[in-house]
Amino acid sequence: MTMAPLTHLGELTVGEFLADYWQQKPVCIRKGIAFQEALIAVDELAGLALESEVESRLIENKGDLKDWQVIHGPLTEDDFSKERDFPWTLLVQGVDCFVPEVHDFLAKFRFLPSWRLDDLMISYATRGAGVGAHYDRYDVFLIQGEGQRQWQIGQRCNENSALMAHDHLSLLADFKLSEEFILNPGDMLYIPPLLAHKGVAVSDVCVTYSVGFRSPSHGDVLTTFADERSMDTSADLRIKDHGFAVNSGEISAADVEGLMQLMRDQITPENVAQWFGKHSTEAKYPDLDMAEEAMDLAELESIINEAYGVLRVSEGVRLAYTWQGDGGLTLFVQGDALPCPPDATAFVESIANQWLIEVDELALLVKKDAAKAMLLILHNQGYLYFADE
Repeated sequence: MTMAPLTHLGELTVGEFLADYWQQKPVCIRKGIAFQEALIAVDELAGLALESEVESRLIENKGDLKDWQVIHGPLTEDDFSKERDFPWTLLVQGVDCFVPEVHDFLAKFRFLPSWRLDDLMISYATRGAGVGAHYDRYDVFLIQGEGQRQWQIGQRCNENSALMAHDHLSLLADFKLSEEFILNPGDMLYIPPLLAHKGVAVSDVCVTYSVGFRSPSHGDVLTTFADERSMDTSADLRIKDHGFAVNSGEISAADVEGLMQLMRDQITPENVAQWFGKHSTEAKYPDLDMAEEAMDLAELESIINEAYGVLRVSEGVRLAYTWQGDGGLTLFVQGDALPCPPDATAFVESIANQWLIEVDELALLVKKDAAKAMLLILHNQGYLYFADE
């Protein structure tokens, strides 16, 4: 069993897609992904929306756009049993954090850096339902799972694009149609950031999988890096002046250069990598209980000797690593930094890059005690778990 990333999107190679479309322009890819079966049954999706730890919304398209209603989760049985003679949509965010099959599907997109992956949202819509014209600040693959959906592509937007007055939906006041597609199961539409788009279900049952790729804003980078460095800087360290001043009201070039040097001293490869590793792997849902029953070394060795099953990254866990720094590897998990002993690096690289390791291949990776110890730490924190397949 593997969770290998895609090499092709329909007839496009990944290389062609990245060169010609990624973060540049939209593209509709017919038969982009073949489905053997639905990633999750509709009733199971509705069941997830009832859970308090799951982020969900139900949008009712009754009347004019300004009158559309949004019901935020956790939803109730009454929300689903309500009689509606108008279109509606159920949106469930981060389904990959709760359903192994959805988590495995998300792994197909690891031809891009894992730190960019945000989540997989699933929408269920009735005929005529949609969420209105809008734009996102992230890349998204819109993949048709069941039924049909019409997608319309509009203009480039920015923070100054006018929005309609609505308490719960960020809908564009103006939409300029440029392209239009109807997606069938397996078809895929890639939309880069800041591009207006609008989807409407054209079948009675319409299921769409949205794979989103986050990217921090420049402002977020600057503020969070500064916050990170300030935590490691003593409050006793203070800026010094240069003594005698001819013009006491002037902030001199020497003053400015001193400040710039202070900042340059903080922007080292190690500092940036350590900050970004923690920042980019912060948990999407930090309150999720991921605890696994604690395992000791004897139990681990027994599993390895049986050579059966797989070791998996837990659903919702974000992993990344860097070699930037003192020459060693640092593993980042859910916003924490774990320095990795040299004897454990092969194991850490494998699990972070593959998300799954066959147990019969694990013995070679964890021959040394340090590697076994690292595996146990990650397992007992709930970041990894063993499964039959």
